[in-house]
Amino acid sequence: MPLKALQNKYRNKEISLISFNIIIHTDTKKCLDSFESYFPAIKNSNADKIIAKIKEQAWGSIVDVLQREIGMIILPVNTFGDKVSYDAYGFPDANVSKAQRKGYSKYYMKIEMQIGPEPAIQYPVNYKAKKDTTSQSVKLKSGEIMPVVTITLTTYPDNGLVPLDKFIGVAESPMAWSTSNESILDGLINTNVTTDLSNFMSLINEAVNDLSINMLIE
Repeated sequence: MPLKALQNKYRNKEISLISFNIIIHTDTKKCLDSFESYFPAIKNSNADKIIAKIKEQAWGSIVDVLQREIGMIILPVNTFGDKVSYDAYGFPDANVSKAQRKGYSKYYMKIEMQIGPEPAIQYPVNYKAKKDTTSQSVKLKSGEIMPVVTITLTTYPDNGLVPLDKFIGVAESPMAWSTSNESILDGLINTNVTTDLSNFMSLINEAVNDLSINMLIE
């Protein structure tokens, strides 16, 4: 789709989130769990406080970038009120048809974010590898990880179950991280925001930026 056509398609149009799912590879989650005490407590005992913080920070980044770069008008996550179900983290968890019946926006979207090592990420079939693959050959030592963050955004119209578009953003750590170094949590547990892909938050932000770029060029 030409750039101008896509910009006009979503610019100044309201869009509602219907689900936001995060999948973290077992080994990566073990690394994060070792720093559990660094994350703030949450009220919901059925929720994971690490995932809660990642969702909160990632959603803030997604909203900021898509509104600024794409021109979307992203409605609040509670825009459906009590008309749909919500997950343990306060995000809507509704199927498309119910969201269309209960909502009033022009578009609806679901988001899936995967965090894990390269072999654990299942890319959509239309994903076109753009990144340097040399890092894939790096042999990790014990206590090291090289995470990949993948964000897939699927949009739907205000009626009909066939998706309109599916976009993907990917960010990969260019170097090995030590799982004992708390700096890999910078931006998540503190305000030390970086852009050097040396921590989880900088990877998430980079994946969001890559997502917005792909929305403009696909």
